[in-house]
Amino acid sequence: MDTLDWTAKWADYTPDKIAITSYDTNKSYTYSDLHTYANRLVHKFTERNLEEGDRIAVLADHGLEYMVLFVACQRMGLVIVPLNYRQSVTEISKLVIDCTPRLFIHNSNHKDKAQQLPIQNLEVLTFEVLADYVENSAYSVNKTFEIKEDNPLFIFYTSGTTGTPKGVIYTNKMLFWNSLNTSMQLGITFRDSTINTLPPYHTSGWNVFITPLLHKGAHIGMLEKFDAEKILCLLELNKTTLFMALPTMLLMMQKTPVFKEVNLKKLRYIISGGEKVPSELVSFWKNEKNIYIRPGYGLTEAGPSITSLHHNMAELKPNSIGKPNFYLDLKIVNQNGETVKSNEVGELCIKGDIVTPGYWNNSVKTSNKIKKGWLFTGDFAYSDTDGFLYMKGRKNDMYISGGENIYPQEIEVQLERIKDIKKAVVLSVKDEKWGECGIAFVTSKSEVLSVLDIRKALTKDLVAFKHPKYIFILDDIPLTSLGKVSRKKLFKYFNAIKSEQ
Repeated sequence: MDTLDWTAKWADYTPDKIAITSYDTNKSYTYSDLHTYANRLVHKFTERNLEEGDRIAVLADHGLEYMVLFVACQRMGLVIVPLNYRQSVTEISKLVIDCTPRLFIHNSNHKDKAQQLPIQNLEVLTFEVLADYVENSAYSVNKTFEIKEDNPLFIFYTSGTTGTPKGVIYTNKMLFWNSLNTSMQLGITFRDSTINTLPPYHTSGWNVFITPLLHKGAHIGMLEKFDAEKILCLLELNKTTLFMALPTMLLMMQKTPVFKEVNLKKLRYIISGGEKVPSELVSFWKNEKNIYIRPGYGLTEAGPSITSLHHNMAELKPNSIGKPNFYLDLKIVNQNGETVKSNEVGELCIKGDIVTPGYWNNSVKTSNKIKKGWLFTGDFAYSDTDGFLYMKGRKNDMYISGGENIYPQEIEVQLERIKDIKKAVVLSVKDEKWGECGIAFVTSKSEVLSVLDIRKALTKDLVAFKHPKYIFILDDIPLTSLGKVSRKKLFKYFNAIKSEQ
């Protein structure tokens, strides 16, 4: 039995234990079910002459069928390409053309969109048909599979908020070491459980908790769409021990009436990231529910378990992303590639078996990002004298105004310290006088807060050249499907305002 075939191992050790549960359909698969159904799917794919390295493009919500597909593809060496169903037909079509799949799978929720994609020459299957086949087929096989550590298992397309999406290759080796990293920092065992509400087209929807818990023989609950009240009730009813949520999701949860009614005493940790995790959020959940939020850092190209802030330090080191996890090397370098000193800002670089081998069909981008085994993340960071890491924003976000390097995240922190500001986002645009200048978008708790008030407050703590040239007070900050800030929509808003002037 192959050492990377975790499902087969747990099907042998604990065949009757529930592996995955869909809270949308109230249906569950045991580890024995998952093992058997994956083998049936392998048989079906073999009949269709699918071979190692072939891509399967998928337009579907997360669920039980996706998990069966995952195990089957891992055993055959097939590559899953999860497509973002929230994108337009034009955007998805480009990804389908880029990954050149042998097979296209969708579920009924996305049938209309699937029919508009360039898949006329592909074999097309639905998850509904596959589910019926694997659950009701009489086919039975007892076979072991050689799962190669360097085989790609996923191609994750980056969100493309700042450019053309790139297909990040994710291998079995990355899967294993990320799982070990996650398990080590959180002490995960077969007794743990999670509920995943993250989408399948992002690495977090697989590799924050699903694959590490599958490795440990634990229980994975699944919910297709995030619903703040429903997820709180499910966390309570199922005595869930681990949960991943973006800060935006946690804010939505704590504002619901249900929040006061649940005690969530079994919830050991909440992992949060994807954007800045406010220290006030960490303190709120600790004080109100005695639940530790552990901020961390990861990215599609590595991990995603790269750094973690231990819960004992969460309030002592506010806004830190913690320290590097196990089994990886990390350094911060200047523009000459030299390691910087404590409290000096530079580019974060990562090395280890959790780093992608590269980008699909993009050797130029690969060679620019991965040098001598080091992944240059494009993220600016610094380390304090105790070794705790802090983010300063994306390399592409930093702008130069009047010859000075300016980091948007530093301005955002100062804006959010202003009494009536809830959320702040700072971007940059070209400027005739200064080369570049900042644009700040904020949401307010007060109806009387003005732009002038904000400018006056900034003068206390922020040097004048860092002040945004433009400030806009919005009702809400637009978000992407993952709950991250949508820069495209903010730039669209800014350009529309400028064109009217």
